[in-house]
Amino acid sequence: MMSEDNSRKEEWEQIGRDIESKIKREFAAWAGADETDTWETIGQKMEGKVRGEVATSLGGEPEEDWAGIGRRVEERARSNLGDLAGAEPEDDWETIAHRATGKIKADMATGLGGEPGESWEEIGARIEQRAKSGLGEWAGTDPEDDWEAVGRKIENRIKSALREWLNE
Repeated sequence: MMSEDNSRKEEWEQIGRDIESKIKREFAAWAGADETDTWETIGQKMEGKVRGEVATSLGGEPEEDWAGIGRRVEERARSNLGDLAGAEPEDDWETIAHRATGKIKADMATGLGGEPGESWEEIGARIEQRAKSGLGEWAGTDPEDDWEAVGRKIENRIKSALREWLNE
């Protein structure tokens, strides 16, 4: 029995070594390393390959370090957000954020039928009115009904629909 247990253990250990060997071979091939390299060497080569691909996808050189890549990502994000916000290329993040907030606010206000200079409170009131109006229309409320009345009519409509469905 002890010999059989040892044999099973050795068999599973060999399977584990074979799995590791196959994975190592595939990772090494992808990274441009040799399967006899250490995991550390394979990992370093993988990191270099990934870093190089990221750098070149951002317009840099394959040898660029992560700090340089980070600067490129920030520049691209700042430029793209700045373009959307109508900022100037030399604007700092605070200015870009201020312009983006203003643009979002103006777009929301005009999209809801208001004026670009409306306050967030006015925008919120327009959103609430639209939601109340849409739900109220579905439920059969009057435009002057408050939320409580809208809620009761929605509840009654749902109950009615369920009763109808149950009686079919």
